[in-house]
Amino acid sequence: MTRDDFAARVTAAQGRLCRVARGYLRQEADCLDAISEAIARAWHKLPTLRQEQYFDTWLTRILIRECVNIQRRQKRVTPVDELPESMAAADSGGEALCAALDELPQKLRTVAVLHYMEGYTVAETAQILRVPKGTVCSRLKTAREKLRVLLEEGLE
Repeated sequence: MTRDDFAARVTAAQGRLCRVARGYLRQEADCLDAISEAIARAWHKLPTLRQEQYFDTWLTRILIRECVNIQRRQKRVTPVDELPESMAAADSGGEALCAALDELPQKLRTVAVLHYMEGYTVAETAQILRVPKGTVCSRLKTAREKLRVLLEEGLE
């Protein structure tokens, strides 16, 4: 893959990379750091890519690792005085959903973001996360159930 091909593929994936990073990290600066580091790592590791058809999946996996690394380094804690007073105060759908996603454990949030927000199939999500398809299906089911409970609690 040439430099121009690499640049074109990364540019085409830009929106998806931003959404995946945003699913993990809330600060814009952290998202941009993760994306830029993932792109740099992908460029350096490009010779290890066996099949170019899997470039998007491979790049997404690198980005996920970067996001998790940033989370580990920061070990974020949200101060109590910055929490919204109620879920009802949040935007009717978007912010309530984001807040509910933040409450999910990392493994459940990852599959939900990749499958429902990014449109990856169960098989593609399993390949990105390197887990069996059945694991992705069970995590999606658990994520849906927990999101339903969290969103209902927010409406009350």
